[in-house]
Amino acid sequence: YLGGCCGTTPDFIRTLHRHLAGQPAQYRTVPRQSAVCSATRCVTIDTVRVIGERINPTGKKRFQQALRDDDLDYILQQAVQQADAGADILDVNVGLPGLDEAQLLPRVVKRLQAVVDLPLQLDSVDPRALENALRVYNGKAIVNSVNGEDKVLDAILPLVKRYGAAVIGLTLDENGIPPTAEERVAIAKKIIRAAETYGIPREDVFIDCLTLTVSAEQDKAVQTLRAVETVTRQLGVQTTLGVSNISFGLPNRELITASFLTLAMRCGLRLPIVNPNSAAIMDAIAAYRVLANDDPNAQAYIARFAAAPAAPAAAPAAEMEVEQAIAKGLGAAARQATQALLAKKEPMDIVNHKLIPALDRVGDDFEAGKIFLPQLIQSAAAAQEAFEAIRVALAKAGGQAVNKGKIILATVQGDIHDIGKNIVKVILENYGYQILDLGRDVPPEKVVQTAIDEQVSLIGLSALMTTTLPSMERTIRALRESGHPCQVFVGGAVLTPEYAKEIGADFYAKDAKQSADIAKRILG
Repeated sequence: YLGGCCGTTPDFIRTLHRHLAGQPAQYRTVPRQSAVCSATRCVTIDTVRVIGERINPTGKKRFQQALRDDDLDYILQQAVQQADAGADILDVNVGLPGLDEAQLLPRVVKRLQAVVDLPLQLDSVDPRALENALRVYNGKAIVNSVNGEDKVLDAILPLVKRYGAAVIGLTLDENGIPPTAEERVAIAKKIIRAAETYGIPREDVFIDCLTLTVSAEQDKAVQTLRAVETVTRQLGVQTTLGVSNISFGLPNRELITASFLTLAMRCGLRLPIVNPNSAAIMDAIAAYRVLANDDPNAQAYIARFAAAPAAPAAAPAAEMEVEQAIAKGLGAAARQATQALLAKKEPMDIVNHKLIPALDRVGDDFEAGKIFLPQLIQSAAAAQEAFEAIRVALAKAGGQAVNKGKIILATVQGDIHDIGKNIVKVILENYGYQILDLGRDVPPEKVVQTAIDEQVSLIGLSALMTTTLPSMERTIRALRESGHPCQVFVGGAVLTPEYAKEIGADFYAKDAKQSADIAKRILG
């Protein structure tokens, strides 16, 4: 189809029709494939893709305590460690008795998407929690899960359809988990039919044939494998399994888990839910990808094992380097690492040789498009925790707080948009500058008077609307006419470097990183 969008005129459509008249239609077949995504990363399920299982309170006392204490940094840490270990998707379960899951799950989703770019699997039985999380999720998520019960299908599948998600179907119903592969396949068929009735395509339905612990029901492992193979080969949908359940209650669990995983992958399993921090599990997946011809020229396998010894798992928060904590956006870890450094280094030495370089690297990555605005803000917040530890240490020692100079920030008169200004404020504060934030809709006279009273030599002005650009020009003119020696940098979506120069600004800052560069150039 050819047509027009915003701004298209009737003349354009008539001209388009005239040029296309008599042309044969070109029919295309769009390949359907299973895929999920975050705001910045798409994961196509064309080979084995690892779903990290660690963001789940089941059987994890430390995780449960973190949820009760609202210690979301601990959860973010689990996410970062799994991402670093090679997970492709993260399962997110925050269900704990006594907590408001409908309020907590969307909060955790937003925080996770600020520090990792992996797609998320929303793991809950609460429809309200799922809807709230799907509403704030950026991308195409997986909903974990539905089963063969009609009431569950009718409660969850409309949400899956409404928010364009994929869904996991558990092969159980009101009678429990069937003992045979054939009965599980029958439930899988029912789930697929129900999903298609709601308009959810088959490629967005992932079937979990259910892993039972082999120590208690040894004969069921074979049934699970048979069900996986049948669902994959005959029904043509992707399969998932909570693989770690297989080894519960046995010694040397990793051996059993990795062996079962290899068998399941051979039967068609594409979405194992596992602990990516387990070297044995990830090694088995890497080897399988080579043998299944999913890793061309064994490039990923060679890269994994080329360096010896193997890289260790991510360090716990207390041992994490402050630069790494800032880069990952982990505030508690950044604060703890700074406190550890204060035992052996001077505060300003940490600021100048640790915190500022870490922020510079984050800024460079943002400028290069390696990270995005949510990650930049999260890193700035983590740096703020580190700077707070420095301020506390200086106060105890009777020293002077970190202050590299004053900067005025203001959104100009008539403009009430201040998100951009607020982001710049956070970044500049973390570089050690004292920010005099005048807010939004600020008259030129207030900017001038504050600059004179506070003896400020650098002023940042923001505008988002074209109608308020004259206010920006008037503010700059008022500063020049006052005779106060200062330099002005401007920013905002409607500005260009050329227009900034035209209205008398000294600098144009396209983003928060450039604002910091300007501040360092002027104030040091």
